[in-house]
Amino acid sequence: MKNILIYGDSNTWGYDYTRYIPEADVCQRMAEAERWPGLVRNILGPDYIIIENAMNGRTVVWDDPYFPDRNGLKGLRAALDTNAPLDLVVLHLGCNELKNYFNLNAGMIAYGMEKLVRECMISYYRYPVPKILLIAPAPTHPDIGRLRSAARFGDDAYKKSLELGRYYRQVAERCGCGFIDCGELDFEINPVDGLHYSKADHAKLGPVAAAWIRQMLE
Repeated sequence: MKNILIYGDSNTWGYDYTRYIPEADVCQRMAEAERWPGLVRNILGPDYIIIENAMNGRTVVWDDPYFPDRNGLKGLRAALDTNAPLDLVVLHLGCNELKNYFNLNAGMIAYGMEKLVRECMISYYRYPVPKILLIAPAPTHPDIGRLRSAARFGDDAYKKSLELGRYYRQVAERCGCGFIDCGELDFEINPVDGLHYSKADHAKLGPVAAAWIRQMLE
């Protein structure tokens, strides 16, 4: 039995822009079989325990004044401790750092992701250190600065998002991680908020992530 922790933000949680509730100004969640961690679970079968730990608005290492208690590094420490022992950790974060009030470039975001990767390399309760699969977020919609997310994501968010794959790859190579660049998977980022993956995007990522997990553990 293999224990896999999938740690991410709204694009792992399954934020479904097609299920928008205007009076609450929120979108609901995709079904388990539609979001990519659920697809990973179905593909790999019962010999793999998939632990989903995803939160809307989760950052890499920064505290967000508008969305408290979503610092990814702080949450990761608790998740690693809670779910030990783990055979593999999947990290998929970074799009929330594109918000204009963080004023971060792609290299700084990747540097924060390296902090999370290094955290996964710590042994809990003397169990073996888990393997790590790092996933770079897909680029945002080119027009994100003029869509529903415009108040938080400026015109330069798209340009920064295009650079995340290159910097994340460098982190993966430096730390010996598996690596997936969603920018290479031809995603169809939704044209409503310009940030969240469509169901078709989840369907593309799920099999790729499952194949990487199987390869890394077998």
